[in-house]
Amino acid sequence: MIVHGMGEQRPMDTVRDFARAVLSAETLANGGKTQEPEFWSRPDGRTGSLELRRLTTRKSQPSEAFPNGARTDFYELYWADLTGGSTWAQFGGWIRYLLFRPWSQVPREVRGAWIALWIASALACLVGLASILPDDVFPTWARIALAVSAAGLGALVHKMATASFGRVVRYTRADPANISARAAVRERGLRLLNELHAGGEYDRIVLVGHSLGSILAYDLINYLWTQRESARTLRGGGEELAAVRDVHDAAARLREGDAASVEQFRRCQARLRRLLAAREDSLDGAERWLISDFVTIGSPLTHAEFLLATNAADLGQRIETREYPAAPPVREPLNRLGVWLAKKHGFLGRDAKEGELFVFPKQGGGWCLHHASPFAAVRWTNIHDPARWIYQGDLVSGALSGKFGLGVKDVDLSRLRGRSRSFSHTRYWALDMPQEQRDALRDAINLLDND
Repeated sequence: MIVHGMGEQRPMDTVRDFARAVLSAETLANGGKTQEPEFWSRPDGRTGSLELRRLTTRKSQPSEAFPNGARTDFYELYWADLTGGSTWAQFGGWIRYLLFRPWSQVPREVRGAWIALWIASALACLVGLASILPDDVFPTWARIALAVSAAGLGALVHKMATASFGRVVRYTRADPANISARAAVRERGLRLLNELHAGGEYDRIVLVGHSLGSILAYDLINYLWTQRESARTLRGGGEELAAVRDVHDAAARLREGDAASVEQFRRCQARLRRLLAAREDSLDGAERWLISDFVTIGSPLTHAEFLLATNAADLGQRIETREYPAAPPVREPLNRLGVWLAKKHGFLGRDAKEGELFVFPKQGGGWCLHHASPFAAVRWTNIHDPARWIYQGDLVSGALSGKFGLGVKDVDLSRLRGRSRSFSHTRYWALDMPQEQRDALRDAINLLDND
């Protein structure tokens, strides 16, 4: 399920291009010749719109997770129709919010763009002032030319801003005028994810978010996990609790820059999610959790202190108070009974006097993962392309493990295939991408769910 980014995308354009790129990557990886990938477009009522369809493939070759092969369906969460109509005043307010902040609160990686935005704003003000200067200072013909140019440029910027960046304003800012649009987008996404969980048709869901769509997808995982308390309440004769214990221990061993500890953590996440997905369940799927992977591509979450919070300290506090989930999940201190139960079930050593966990004993027996711990079971891969000189690479994207936890696997494309020479924000799944980038995309999507 792919969530598109900002702009005026047409329904199905994003998912069709993405499926073609992913399936081409699979074909090449399996030693096949370069050819047009095979998939079919089918109506599906779960999409919530007659404009949308699902793309489906043949069964794959057998794999470790799917001995009989697996069919892959591609869905698009289309939401551009729900966030149009941002006014110039709303966009201008958002720009002022970005500009008028202390230098210390501007992230180092975007300071060049911040300075460029200030210069552009200053030039626009100078052009406006020049167009109203008296004749003895500025000739009439020059003032008219400046006024016409400024009007034309303003109209163009207004159209581009409200169509593209206006959607950033409509979704990321919790202003009274935006609340209904934000709610409609999230409700559409949650409805689709709940319907994919129901019926027992699917074994797993890979959720992919591009650009602004990665913020929406992040929110959907957060809200869905919160709502599905039965799915995060452990059962299964101790096997699920043992899997959570492994996640807990692997999270404690995470080290910055240590790829081996990250991979171990991801294997433990996969084991827990497979147990939650394999449960026998009713038709509504309320007892199961199917989202196995969260893949962010060109994600502005790297600027979360700009977009989701006031500054870096505010973002950290929101994560600590479990408003925003992290990978690994934030742990909470246990009371005396919790410490005793944690020692009894192997989370803490026998001599421990206190402890912190992201799973809690429930009244009446059993254990439950807390509401901000989806990344105990969901692997998070972030593909980004560092920028240089603003226009090279992808200024929107960046690493996330430093902000959302060491369990996030950052994939730096510049280290795999070299620096981009042009703006690459819209080229993460271009068919002519380098082989190294193709492999990174294939590994992140991991259609056959291999460890």
